[in-house]
Amino acid sequence: MKKGFTLIEIMVVIVIIGVLTAVGVPKLFGMIAKAKASEVPTAAGTYVQLQEAYQSEKTIIGSWKNIGYNAPGTNGVSNEFQYSGCLEEDTPFTGEKLTVIGWKATNRNTLNQCSGNNGTWAVQVTAIAEHHLKYANLVNSEECGMLTTSWTVGSIGDECEGSSGNTQQASSDPEPQQQPETQQPEPDEPEPEQNTEDTCPGTNTACSNDSQCSLGGGATGQGKEKKMDCSKKNFKSCCACCGS
Repeated sequence: MKKGFTLIEIMVVIVIIGVLTAVGVPKLFGMIAKAKASEVPTAAGTYVQLQEAYQSEKTIIGSWKNIGYNAPGTNGVSNEFQYSGCLEEDTPFTGEKLTVIGWKATNRNTLNQCSGNNGTWAVQVTAIAEHHLKYANLVNSEECGMLTTSWTVGSIGDECEGSSGNTQQASSDPEPQQQPETQQPEPDEPEPEQNTEDTCPGTNTACSNDSQCSLGGGATGQGKEKKMDCSKKNFKSCCACCGS
């Protein structure tokens, strides 16, 4: 008597296949993309070796033609990448620090998460001194950088011109000169009016005919307590306001 698979067994097998597919397929595509991108480090390494050999004799950064470099593919175009060199002529070392993009590669097709024509790898060459060149491997995005190891994610310019490390670009528009501010004369403060009325001794309070004399607290009868001579002219008003 023949026995078949039960429904539970079939479902378990399907689940296992699904898990393996979900885990294994992305890794498989990633391995394929890395295998295709492996030509980039190799091509860049060949360029650096030829450049080193050339500048050791000429003390300059050489063009592809003069250093004898041939990019992969036909006329710098392979199945997956397009290669270009920024220097059409040799660049002599003038004694100042000089940085140029000597080698560049761009992917023609999508490689895993690195979309087509958006990934750029470049070799930045910096002339520090005679017979001393420094190289930096750059890639323009993290997604494309995952395809190659030991490449630094950074900005890669489209221009092929060299830039001196000691030169700063001056602004074409001069800054407007600030005009000195004109100081306005401050208005004269009005002088306080002088009080012509008599004041009680020891205070600045003018005497009045009301009962609020400010001598010693404003109580009445302060004129006698202060021993004022109310017969004198300058004390008469004070004695009057204090009720004396």
